[in-house]
Amino acid sequence: MKKVFIIRGAFLNPFELQNYYPLSEKFDITAVSSKFPISDKINLPLKKLWSPTDLPNFPFKYPILNRIFTDAHQLFGLEKTIAGADLVHVAETYYGYTHQAVMSKRRGLIKKIISTVWEIIPHNNEGIRGRINFKRQARENIDHFIAVTNLAKKALVKEGVSESKVSVIPVGLDLQKFRPAIGTKKGKTINILCVARLVPEKGVEDLMKSFLKLSENNKHLHLTFIGDGTLRRDLSGFKNVHVKRIPYGQIHREYQKADIFCLPSRSTKTWVEQYGMALIEAMACGLPVITTSTGAIPEVCGEVALYSQPGNPRSLQTNLDKLIYNVELRRKMGREGRQRAVALYDHRHIALRLRQLYRRICL
Repeated sequence: MKKVFIIRGAFLNPFELQNYYPLSEKFDITAVSSKFPISDKINLPLKKLWSPTDLPNFPFKYPILNRIFTDAHQLFGLEKTIAGADLVHVAETYYGYTHQAVMSKRRGLIKKIISTVWEIIPHNNEGIRGRINFKRQARENIDHFIAVTNLAKKALVKEGVSESKVSVIPVGLDLQKFRPAIGTKKGKTINILCVARLVPEKGVEDLMKSFLKLSENNKHLHLTFIGDGTLRRDLSGFKNVHVKRIPYGQIHREYQKADIFCLPSRSTKTWVEQYGMALIEAMACGLPVITTSTGAIPEVCGEVALYSQPGNPRSLQTNLDKLIYNVELRRKMGREGRQRAVALYDHRHIALRLRQLYRRICL
C-alpha cells in the first residue's frame, strides 16, 4: 500500500475527513494534526504534533505568531513524521505545514504532494513577510491541487498555477446520516437554525435583528445558533433564542429538528464564504435554505436557496417571512435541496474521485 499522510494541523475536523475514510481500504493513510485541533473525532489513524497554534489564546495571538513563523500552522517534527511518504496531502499554499512538506520534497524525503485549496480571493494572505515566497514555492513543487470550488480553481490559475494541475472536487458528507427527519412535525413552532462560527462575518447579528422583529408578531418562532465565537455572549439571553455547542457526531439531529436553515454570510476585504459546509448539511437534511450571494455560496447552493442581501436584516426578514408562513414552499425547497445534495455532495462519490486522483498522482 502507498503511504499517505493527510495534514490538517489545527484545522483537522471530521466533516472534511469523512470524505477520506473509504480510501483507507486502498492506501495506508495517517492524519496529522496539532495537539488541539478543531476536532480529533475521526476514523483514521491520527498523529498529533505540537504547533504554535496550541498556545493558549492571548491578545493578537495569530497576528503575532504569523509574523514570527510566517504562518502559525507549523507542526514541530513534521519532517521526521512524514519521511518516506509516497504522498503528502496538505492544504492551501501558504500554511506553515504546507511549506514544511514542500521543503521535505525538495530534500527528497517525500515523493508527491497534493494540496486542497479553499481560498477564492486571488493573492490573498500575501501581506505577511515571507508568504509570497511560501506560495511561490508551493506552486512550483506541489504536484496537484484540489480546489473545492470553481472559484478556488480560478484563484489558483490567476496566481499562476496551470489549469492542468487543478481538479475541482467538492467536500461531501454522509447522506445516510444527514437526511430528512422521518415523519411530519406537529405544532405551530417554527425552528430557525444557524450553524456557524459566531462572528460578524457570518452575519449572525443580522439574523438576530431579523428574528427579533419577526417574533414581535409571532410567539411561536424559535432561533437556534450552534457554534462558538466572539459574539456568543451577545446572542444569548433572548426569549426563544438558543445558543448551543454540539459535537459533530450529533449535529445532524439539530438539522432534523429545524424547519428553516439560515446562513447570512457577509464579505470583508480579506474574507468571503469559501464553501459553507453547513449549507450542504442543511440541504441534505431537507431544510429550505436562506443565505446570501457572497463568495462561493451561489456555486454551492445553486437555485435551491433564497438569497438575501448581505448585511441587510430587512432583506433577510423578507425571505424568512416567505418561509415561515408558507409550508408548501418550505417542503418544495427542502426536496430540491435534498436532491442537490444527493447529486453533488455524496461523500462516497467524492471518495471515489479522490481515490482515482491519488492513484494517478502516486504512479
